[in-house]
Amino acid sequence: MSGGMRRRTTGSIWRAGGIAAGALLLAALVPALGAAVAPAAVPSPASSSSPYASPSPSPSLAPALTLSALPARVTCGAAALLTVRLGVAGATLQLQRRPAGATEFVSCQALVTDGRGVATCRVAPRATTAYAVSFAGDAQLAPASAETTVTVRPRLRLTATAAVYRGARARLHLRVAPMHPGAAVAIEQRRGGAWTVWRTVTLGADSGATCWWPAASAGRESFRAVMAADDAHAAGASGVCRVRVSPPNPYRVPVTAPRIVVVDLSQYRLSFFSYGREVRSFPCVLGRPSLPTPRGHFRIYAKGMNPGGPYGARIMSYHPPCAIHGTNEPWLLSRFPRDFSHGCTRLSNANAIWLYDHCPLGTPVWNVP
Repeated sequence: MSGGMRRRTTGSIWRAGGIAAGALLLAALVPALGAAVAPAAVPSPASSSSPYASPSPSPSLAPALTLSALPARVTCGAAALLTVRLGVAGATLQLQRRPAGATEFVSCQALVTDGRGVATCRVAPRATTAYAVSFAGDAQLAPASAETTVTVRPRLRLTATAAVYRGARARLHLRVAPMHPGAAVAIEQRRGGAWTVWRTVTLGADSGATCWWPAASAGRESFRAVMAADDAHAAGASGVCRVRVSPPNPYRVPVTAPRIVVVDLSQYRLSFFSYGREVRSFPCVLGRPSLPTPRGHFRIYAKGMNPGGPYGARIMSYHPPCAIHGTNEPWLLSRFPRDFSHGCTRLSNANAIWLYDHCPLGTPVWNVP
């Protein structure tokens, strides 16, 4: 065989061998490449373990429901503010109550939370009462409830005679709400800086009681009423009432009168009394024997400032033509007896001004023998 034929034959054999080898290599690589580019299996949406499953709302979440009362302790008739906090806007809540002595809650009213998730209402229980609020729950929140208690004190009102003379009696009257007929209440008197029981009274059918305190000495006395707790109420106490005891005066001026002018004709003195107590006393000039100062009970019906002349700085008319006024003859006040006027009662100008300022129109004037 010639050299040229040998070279062509050899080249054909190499080409044939190369093609065969390439075919074998490709056959080996195709399965591997197929496995590499094959798509991953997509899990079924119905599978509960799939990370792509949509979570359903859980009703097991507990809401932060609270109920509070402010104040938590009230006097009968006063109101407390109940505040419910849920943190969910527009939620409907049910409020219930259970008064002392009851065994079950009863519905009061429905509440709706505002944009902050808060609802409020006012209550005025007459006895200690427990309150409960409940939330029915929704798709996200579980049902919840909360409770609070408003403790109620009874309302005690003790009144007393404001002022009496020594040796008289002061009336003390007590009323209690709500009704407590037959209940015992202590009337306490303040002695030596401490409260001590003066008397225990029993409330009548009208839940009231009256007692009388003898005023043995002059001064001021303080009283209050105290009631022990029971099954429906906490202990309660009244406000403090005071009685002023004045020494008796010879003119029998009413101890309840805020102001009275007494002119003692035999002593030539004018005294100003307030609630039975002599506040000021002045020497005065009275009418001469031919024009005596009238006796009796009168009232000031007219007043004037700076009338001048014999009337001095002030004048107060009480019985025409008689009046109480100042003077332009102050030396007459140093004499005794002092019967110099035309029936009027004259004072020094300084005393007339003081009296004028303390005697409005209508002030009683007693001219006594």
